[in-house]
Amino acid sequence: YPSKVSFGREGGIKVVSGNDIFHYLEIADYNGDGASSENSLDDDSLIVTYKWLTIKAKTWDNNLTIIAEPNPTGKSRKLYIYGGVTDQFAEIKVTQ
Repeated sequence: YPSKVSFGREGGIKVVSGNDIFHYLEIADYNGDGASSENSLDDDSLIVTYKWLTIKAKTWDNNLTIIAEPNPTGKSRKLYIYGGVTDQFAEIKVTQ
């Protein structure tokens, strides 16, 4: 998985891929506040939304869909995606 994903102020959708599947997903800000997939696990996918960012992953698929809302503030903002893959964690910094 990439270590960084950037969006323009208009937001959008990006799909990234890695070698392994996620079994856990979390979005957090710099202070560690955020949301995790523990509370949003349904039958066949992981979905997490925190502030302006949503991430989705299908069970048994190595694609991660990242959705950023438009940024009306005119200021740069960032969140971090953390995911459990096998016995390690992946980290993706998302900026807009």
